Amino acid sequence: MAYAESERKDISTKDWYDFIGDISNIIPALHLGGVKATGVLLEMCNLTAETIVLDIGCGSGYTACKIVKEYGSKVTGIDISEIMVAKAKHRAQKERLEDLIEFRVANVFSLPFEDDSFDVALFESVLTPLPGDKLEALHETLRVLRVGGLVGVNESFILPSGPEEALNLAREHPAIYGMFTPEGLKDLLERSGLEIIEMSEVRSSEAPSMTRELGILGMLSFMVKSYPRILWKLITDSRFRRAAKVDERLTKYIREYGGYILVVGRVPD
Repeated sequence: MAYAESERKDISTKDWYDFIGDISNIIPALHLGGVKATGVLLEMCNLTAETIVLDIGCGSGYTACKIVKEYGSKVTGIDISEIMVAKAKHRAQKERLEDLIEFRVANVFSLPFEDDSFDVALFESVLTPLPGDKLEALHETLRVLRVGGLVGVNESFILPSGPEEALNLAREHPAIYGMFTPEGLKDLLERSGLEIIEMSEVRSSEAPSMTRELGILGMLSFMVKSYPRILWKLITDSRFRRAAKVDERLTKYIREYGGYILVVGRVPD
């Protein structure tokens, strides 16, 4: 199903994403494919003003706000990180959407919602860093989806031909609990009970570029407001220095031997 499963990490997934939270203020879509991939995935999910959406692992709230602005859907975003949920609420307030979106600290393994509450659930770069039984998390997600509801997924992948060093790096990475191959991700979603209705594999992907997306003024703002906090963490905590090096090396391998996959699955009748 997936490569490099491991439960032993120096840094937890939550700690890692809290650490890179300052970057999320600048680059809203940290996953491979960036905002472009988010836009394509939302189109694949056929959102309308009547759609009720659950954004799992909502991060800084970019996708949730985009959905409300472009589709008028009702959105609930959840994340295990209190820091990310606070950032998401702040984003919604800045965009004057706070009355249209709900953000909550919650865990995908025990969702605080009734059965059949949502039409669409989104996972953007969530299954790969998710520790624990991914199938259990998907079953819990399907519980809160209505019959005919959709699950939209964007996950990075690495081909089976990828070098062993890449898999070893994945084992060390604080936010990776199993690297997917395209077939491995498809198999996981089908075993959860979903019917795959659309799947797109993108090889020519790159991580979002700060310089391209921000411009000079945006980069200057990042260097003044956010970079000093990131740099201080790297200086004072050797665990994060090691993790940052692993992340950089693994990202290069994924660009060469992988990419990202957009998948939409349907809850069967």
